[in-house]
Amino acid sequence: MTRTVIRAGSVALVRARLRRPFVTALGTRHFTENVAATVTLSGGARGYGEASTSLAMKTLTAPALSRALARLLRGAQGRDARDWRALVDRAWTLSADLPPAVAAFESALLSALAAESGVTLAGLLGGARTKLETDVTLSAWNDPRLTEEAAAEAARDGFKTLKLKVGGTLEDDLARVRAARRGAPRARLLLDGNQGLTPRGALALLDAVMKEGATVDLLEQPVRKDDLAGMAFVARRSPVPVAADESVATPAQAARVLEMGAATAINIKLAKSGLSRGLEIAAVARAAGVPLMIGCMAETARGLAASVHLALGTGFFRFVDLDSDVLLAADPAARRAAGWTRRGPRIGL
Repeated sequence: MTRTVIRAGSVALVRARLRRPFVTALGTRHFTENVAATVTLSGGARGYGEASTSLAMKTLTAPALSRALARLLRGAQGRDARDWRALVDRAWTLSADLPPAVAAFESALLSALAAESGVTLAGLLGGARTKLETDVTLSAWNDPRLTEEAAAEAARDGFKTLKLKVGGTLEDDLARVRAARRGAPRARLLLDGNQGLTPRGALALLDAVMKEGATVDLLEQPVRKDDLAGMAFVARRSPVPVAADESVATPAQAARVLEMGAATAINIKLAKSGLSRGLEIAAVARAAGVPLMIGCMAETARGLAASVHLALGTGFFRFVDLDSDVLLAADPAARRAAGWTRRGPRIGL
């Protein structure tokens, strides 16, 4: 039998507690509940993918993701993993409403193929880099002491860039920025609205933060994902790149957003697009000369591997936001199985 035939697939629940509550304009969570997919090939090689639940999309529950992944893995058994494009196209047809499940399925297939070939997934994707530096996220906590403490801890760990969740009142958001800067006065900032701001409110916040002397590198998804006119209003007036996150999950959406001038950067998350669609989105952005960001949801260190390998393999990303493992309580087993390394903000193979 061909070594790349899919012999088996399995699904497992992965639950991990967050070190601190994760708060955005869309809600609060104290733990992550993800679904792992493992693919085993006839030659013995294994691949792993992980689908994260979401605050932003309430339909992305662990039971729904588990059912979808089990169905996709059953349908793939006996097929040759080298036919992964057809398998992934079928997965999108069957589970388009559950993109993290499709992404986890695709990641498991491709990482199994890479293992069978004796290369890393990053190598399969181009092998452009061996190391990158990421930011770390500070949630939209209303307690300034918590923000200041987390920022100081990040600075001690070597993080030079903080991604701050905003999207509340101007006063609350500005207080959060001030607290972060007290904890890490030299840090550069990314501001993530998580769709919680108005167009004028986003610009007012950006203006206030910059007048206080903060260095802001990016404003991410300030307004509702379907308000492309509002995004364009911000993008035309912003002194820093405005990244579309929730507004872009497909190459067609990326093309539409850029055509409307609704963003000057694009954030790719595998949980939205999967690997192959993510590469197609990257191609659209790069053709337009627009910088790319890579983000994550609430994956464990092992679940984050596909995103790390994509970033390292392609070398496409100016903004790197691969920090979900840092936000979780220590998980030595997930770290040992991750297939990549971390030393503070520095990630590599």
